[in-house]
Amino acid sequence: MLLAVLYGMIFFFSAEDGTRSSAVSARVTKALVSGYCGLMGKGAETVAEMVMLLEGIVRKLAHFLEYMCVGLLSFSIVALWRGVSRRGALAVLLQVFISAALDELHQYFVPGRWASFKDVLIDTAGGLAGILVIVLCIRCFAWKTSQ
Repeated sequence: MLLAVLYGMIFFFSAEDGTRSSAVSARVTKALVSGYCGLMGKGAETVAEMVMLLEGIVRKLAHFLEYMCVGLLSFSIVALWRGVSRRGALAVLLQVFISAALDELHQYFVPGRWASFKDVLIDTAGGLAGILVIVLCIRCFAWKTSQ
């Protein structure tokens, strides 16, 4: 169920036109930078400069984190159903790659947006990170219980 909700959120964000999507990214970046600058005692000029510099990074980080969650949830399902295996991990990684590519294809048809293979690779790297987190957690748990 969580995986379906996550895919729905990804579709919703991808369906936003370029202007709205950029505005959301700018607001999120400004909130993050304002919090940081507030802690560091920096002024509004610094916030505006940092938002301009960091908005693209925040946008790409969002891609990575969305698909990291996809990898986490998908591989958790596979691991519970079939156990941890390379084959299961590769199947989930393929699922992440295909869903990221379809998401970018969807964005191609949204006004003010475009498809980016770089984003597909960032999304896939996020999915791989999610898979690795599950593998590491399972291995740490197995090691801890064998002690």
